[in-house]
Amino acid sequence: MIIGSGLLARAFAPHFHNAQDVTLFASGVSNSSESSLEAFARERELLQAAIAAGPARLVYFGSCNVANPAQLSTYFEHKRAMERLVTAIPGGLVLRLPQVVGHTPNPHTLTNFLRDRIVAGEPFTIWTRAQRNLIDIDDVVAIGTWLILNAPADERCVSIATPHSRSMPQIVRLFEDTLGRKAKVSEEDRGDQMHVDIARASQVAALLGLNMDREDYTASLIEKYYAPTP
Repeated sequence: MIIGSGLLARAFAPHFHNAQDVTLFASGVSNSSESSLEAFARERELLQAAIAAGPARLVYFGSCNVANPAQLSTYFEHKRAMERLVTAIPGGLVLRLPQVVGHTPNPHTLTNFLRDRIVAGEPFTIWTRAQRNLIDIDDVVAIGTWLILNAPADERCVSIATPHSRSMPQIVRLFEDTLGRKAKVSEEDRGDQMHVDIARASQVAALLGLNMDREDYTASLIEKYYAPTP
């Protein structure tokens, strides 16, 4: 069973839509700038209902950034609390994700935001020391499905990410190259590097023959989903 209707829910549906022994919780608050206590309460109530429904294995999609102790916003404190609920139950599995890239109308994703601002010629600000890790939804589904079906019961939390965390200026330049447009961007000397434990994800990727460590992964990913149609 899948709870949710967004990018993750749609992508995993072919594998788990009719599953009786697995519940994928893909209906959480996904906008890291969210601060609405009502939105957080809705997610908590929905997740608690999924836990109470048992006994299927519950899979929760979290954020790689919760591992960064410097992330102290209400959003990340909420995500940490949701992870604790899931890992406290038998068989609960948290899959932490970075910036997932795929076809979605959601304007709040980082990559859709950048594309929309650049295409519209609208100015925006980036933090020069901030890093983001972009990953293809197809790779998330492949690695995530393998983990859900094969990970041991005591493996409770795995980050699915690539070896390439790029700075925001680098990502903007890749979008400029793909779109053939110059961004109207201003820069602030702020932000943190992104450190993600990718050992388990890389191991599974190798088993599946996924080549996520190639140097042009991020550029190819942006080209795949954002290149203008002829």
